[in-house]
Amino acid sequence: MRRLLLAALVVLTASAISAAEIRGTWTALVDGDQVQFGVMREDSNWSRTMPRADFAVTGAQVNAPSETPVHFVMTRDAGTIDCRGSFESGQGVGRFVFTPNPSYAQRLRAMGVAEGDPLDDERLFSLAMQDLSIAFIRSMQDLGLREDLDTYSRFKIHGVTAEFVRALKDLGYTPDGEALVRFRIHGVSPEFIRDLKDLGYAPDADTLVRFRIHGVSSDFVRGMKDLGYTPDGETLVRFRIHDVTPEFVRAMRDFGVTGLTSENLVRLRIHGTTPEYVRALRELGYSGLSSDDLVSMRIHDVTPDFIRALATAGYHGIPVDKLVQMRIRGISAAMLKQAQ
Repeated sequence: MRRLLLAALVVLTASAISAAEIRGTWTALVDGDQVQFGVMREDSNWSRTMPRADFAVTGAQVNAPSETPVHFVMTRDAGTIDCRGSFESGQGVGRFVFTPNPSYAQRLRAMGVAEGDPLDDERLFSLAMQDLSIAFIRSMQDLGLREDLDTYSRFKIHGVTAEFVRALKDLGYTPDGEALVRFRIHGVSPEFIRDLKDLGYAPDADTLVRFRIHGVSSDFVRGMKDLGYTPDGETLVRFRIHDVTPEFVRAMRDFGVTGLTSENLVRLRIHGTTPEYVRALRELGYSGLSSDDLVSMRIHDVTPDFIRALATAGYHGIPVDKLVQMRIRGISAAMLKQAQ
């Protein structure tokens, strides 16, 4: 009797597993060598781009001029996605059934991954959509990246591949899982790092991400270097935050501004010193100004209009320090005119 009960339990368990299906609809758009494949259910949507070579539908079916039935299966380590529907002129639509693979969870746990994760059918479905394979996880572990399942999942979502990690290692970078994801999100590529190294920069992982966030490109660094500026990484970020560009530096030099250190360039920008402002001052006879002069004039609102008003009142060629003192004391052109 006990053997019969055990056999019945095994049959019931097997039936329950086989009945564990997730259903929904799918869409596909084939564009050249890529396919935008998406699935929809009542409470969730998934979409991913995959190589055309991995999409098991013939070219004749995909490009059929009229609606053509298709049936294809996406076999993933986490389970299978069985799709039926139709294609017409590169666009497909239909229904799918997902059947989870119960051995996938066992293999993950044997690798020390997802030990505390229940890995229910919904979770397995999302991992199948990401194509998070055992081989992919093993390749990451072989590179020393022993992460949790969520981090491996993020690797797949953001394109952290074994090739990407190896290229970084060859350049002397061994970022952790979180840093690798940040690299991909912000576009820190091996090519970007190599370009910076060629320019004499080897920033740490955090600085590389800040470079990308604030637009410190290799072209920008090269442009500043051509002008004689090789500041540290923090200053390069400040340049970008405050819009100190090679064009701005050249304009200041063309106008004869002196004292253009890295720090003074940032100060000029912080206080709103523009090429237009310096040009207007030159037209009023103020040339060869220092960056300190310009910052002081901007802080105290010595504007071209103020200088013109003084000239109209008969006061010409007032030195910069006197102009600043007049502003500090609240002396206006009207007050001077009344005092005459």
